[in-house]
Amino acid sequence: MSAVRAADWLPGALRDAPAEPPAQPRLLDALLSAIDRQRALLEDDIDQVYEDFFIESCAEWAIPYIAALVGLPADAGRAEVASAVALRRRKGTPAALEDLAEVLTGWTALAVEGWQVTLWAQRLGHPPPPRAAAVDLRSRARHRLGTPFEPARRCVTPSGRWNPRTATALLWPWQLRTLRAAQATAIGDRRYTLHPLGVDAPLYVRPRPRALATRTASQLDAPLRAGYRVLESLGDVEYGDRWRLGPEHPLLAGAPDAPPLISLTAGNAPVPPEALRFGSVPGGAAPPAPAADEVVVDLARGRVHVGDGFAAGIRATFHRPVSGRLGALAGDAPADVGARVVVTVDRDATPSAFVVTTIEAAIDRAEQLCQDDPELRPEDSLPGRPDVEIRLATSDRLPPPAPVAFAPKLPRWRIVAPALLTPTIGGTLALDLEGACVTLEGVYLRGDLELGAGLAGVELVNLTMNPVAGRAVLVSPDAWGLALGARRCLLGPVRADLAALPIRLTDCVVDGHGLGLAGCGDPVPGGAATAAIDARERFAPGLVADGVTFAGPVSAETAQAVDCVFVDGVEVVRGGEGCLRHCYVGPEPLPRPTTYRCLTEPVPRFVSERFEAGGYYALDLETDQPLLTAASDGGEVGAYHHARRAAGLNRLRRRIHEFVPLGLRAEVEMAPWEER
Repeated sequence: MSAVRAADWLPGALRDAPAEPPAQPRLLDALLSAIDRQRALLEDDIDQVYEDFFIESCAEWAIPYIAALVGLPADAGRAEVASAVALRRRKGTPAALEDLAEVLTGWTALAVEGWQVTLWAQRLGHPPPPRAAAVDLRSRARHRLGTPFEPARRCVTPSGRWNPRTATALLWPWQLRTLRAAQATAIGDRRYTLHPLGVDAPLYVRPRPRALATRTASQLDAPLRAGYRVLESLGDVEYGDRWRLGPEHPLLAGAPDAPPLISLTAGNAPVPPEALRFGSVPGGAAPPAPAADEVVVDLARGRVHVGDGFAAGIRATFHRPVSGRLGALAGDAPADVGARVVVTVDRDATPSAFVVTTIEAAIDRAEQLCQDDPELRPEDSLPGRPDVEIRLATSDRLPPPAPVAFAPKLPRWRIVAPALLTPTIGGTLALDLEGACVTLEGVYLRGDLELGAGLAGVELVNLTMNPVAGRAVLVSPDAWGLALGARRCLLGPVRADLAALPIRLTDCVVDGHGLGLAGCGDPVPGGAATAAIDARERFAPGLVADGVTFAGPVSAETAQAVDCVFVDGVEVVRGGEGCLRHCYVGPEPLPRPTTYRCLTEPVPRFVSERFEAGGYYALDLETDQPLLTAASDGGEVGAYHHARRAAGLNRLRRRIHEFVPLGLRAEVEMAPWEER
């Protein structure tokens, strides 16, 4: 927008004329302000016209038109259109097939050429290597047998990748996200759980960045779960009760903030990679302590056992699989530069007027700054723009504040974790700011979320709770005017009473089952299953949901839902109001509102129902279940509707034949899930 105002075009005598009566706003100023707003809209529209010439910057509505110019259908995505010309120039090559699969699905892909992995009669003059089935059992390659990277050749099969006339795109249907410098949770005897919520979370190998037109060449290029076979296949290993990797092992390389496997700090001092050992760290009786200069890493549980030579306070950088942009790990919230008061929480920084070390101190400091500045007026608050922003610039575990109950001067508050940071609130968070609207974004919460009667609104964005420990969202029975909403969250059960406004959920998992991952031989964590949505004391709340998976019965006064999965059914009191559209509503004949194109069978098949699994309540794409195409736009229903996984996979199956040589059969396969 231009810095010139409409008032600058007026004569000075008219522009600076005093108001009549004095101390009252001038009508001229209001008119000029309206002109400036309309001029700003026009300037933005003119600027967007230029941006719409390019696929990287055009508006969403312009993508189908640019797609038509390069011969793609109207449902092509931005990345597909941007790479269309580059991909067509390399048709028929394995690298192009891998790039196509990654562009359409967002997943890592491996192109498997059937003639390279099958046995066939070789001419004597054919160049090496020989097409033999023998495998050198003395080499590390033997540990890759049974994986997509196996070196052995197999007999020809009529279908599948082991056919000389087949080209297969093998996909890993998950992506990896990194927890950076996350504070580990002590479980006793110098043992720690790496996950911020204290749950088991197996470690994964971060794939190397792959440039365009390069191949997925080895296990270092794929998002694999880290296991002992992976360690052996990639480099030298010293065996024993606790394995040690050789000095040239690729998993020990990499920068501390982007390691292939894991990097640790103890008391702010980095743990050298050569100190790492790999073994079992059970949760019961303590195993034998490691040497003073060693750290034992449990790959299957995501735990470490630290020797006495390292200081307390373990932080870890490691990788976890996800199926969509849900929860704190997927948070990418930018700081709002328009916030009127900003206070930063950073435990490693020197405290100042705007930097503190705890959330409680940040809330107190922010309110004090508001009270001390007479120019900050509640009537100047704008919808969609926070008045007060508390930035959690750390990945540590922060103590929860004492119950927050006061009447703030400014009404709109935001507590946010900036992108790439994953802070944890280490207990129950109780909020009751009189008349305020609070946004909580991008954090892990180890306790309950208690919302008081004085709040006007609460918006949860990319919040992760711990349903395995029974943590829940608890709304005061007296919160009649509270507007509660959640987007892209992983929530425990919600308990609220009937209020003036319904609860609004978008792209969330609400888990009342509370199952967790378990290591080999460990009991499955989690308590008794409970309702996903229910009354706190009296009457169940109203519900509006879009793209939500409810694990557990849902009880509501009224329900309006689209593209949702009610695993255990939904029951409403006032069935004459609301409508369920394009949902799975459960097999039980419960009282429910009007339904439109909803399914009652078959029962959904998920990749996993265990919290923190990579396919946590994601529909299984390898099965032919109607829920994968039952959404209002033809996609899958449930919490991962936004990810368009099934749509991308179907689009790849339709287009893959364009990128293989004539006479070859193109197929798509998916690597098996590492966590169930």
